[in-house]
Amino acid sequence: MRQSLAVGLTYVGAVVGAGFASGQEIYIFFSRHGAIGGLGVIVAGTGFFLIGWLALERGRISPGMRYHHPGVNRFVDVLTIAFLGAGLTVVVSGGGATLGLLFGWPAWLGALGTLIAILTISWMGVDWVVRANVLLIPYLIALTIWVSFWYVPRGTQLPSVTSFPGHWALSALLYVSYNLFTAVLVLVGLGRTMNSRASTGAAALLGAAVLSIMALLEHRVLLSLQVVGSLPLVMAAQHIHPILGLLYGISLWIALFTTGIAEAYALVQRLGRHRMWSLIVVYPLSGLGFQTLVATMYPIMGLFAVLIWAPLLQPRRHAKR
Repeated sequence: MRQSLAVGLTYVGAVVGAGFASGQEIYIFFSRHGAIGGLGVIVAGTGFFLIGWLALERGRISPGMRYHHPGVNRFVDVLTIAFLGAGLTVVVSGGGATLGLLFGWPAWLGALGTLIAILTISWMGVDWVVRANVLLIPYLIALTIWVSFWYVPRGTQLPSVTSFPGHWALSALLYVSYNLFTAVLVLVGLGRTMNSRASTGAAALLGAAVLSIMALLEHRVLLSLQVVGSLPLVMAAQHIHPILGLLYGISLWIALFTTGIAEAYALVQRLGRHRMWSLIVVYPLSGLGFQTLVATMYPIMGLFAVLIWAPLLQPRRHAKR
């Protein structure tokens, strides 16, 4: 049970990035559809459970996640490494911007510090990746719960949300695909450390449940905001108390950090531990700017994400006894 708890929290850490923690992702994919967006969260949570369990099971009983055609495998391998590197670049850039906002650090120093911290934890191995998530994710969960229950909207006017009738379900499915890009790669690796179908099912259920509850709580706050800015949950936290706003700002860096170590861990699985310090190459690329990188990289990564987790739907050829 302890193993399932640790893996479930690591699953949460792989999905919860700065976009989720800030509330911006939840607004874009769910809350802008209005109250029915809450149903979209439930659909997404179901998807996280099913795909997450498939990924853990594939890692537990098979050597890897491959297509039957070797040429396709080579293409997907190159694509995976490229997009994981791009995702890590976005995380490092966002880490620099966040530390600059919180403490006044130069962006280059914050980015360098974020990258060194990520590579250090990843170099220390899967046990430390899991420990970091077990330590940090509860902090993020607690702050999300705190803000969602204590936030009281100013005035009585509800926001004017954009309604897309019938599109809320599609939006939920796109959200799952987009976020599974890194999560599936991490879960397949973690599945190798698990020893039963019950343990992988419990871990996937825990991760999906926590993600769904956090998203529903954020959705509740977002529907009561008069204006949804770039960091809506941070604004809500500051409205409650400036110190809570600072603490929630720190959670943005934590969300970036946990996503970063998930991406670095997945890269180490492909490049080898002895090559991981070559990932320092993402540092100069992070200077392109967080907003620019997100706007450019995330839509592309979401489009190709299905190629990464589609092998989970293939029949398994071998099973671990």
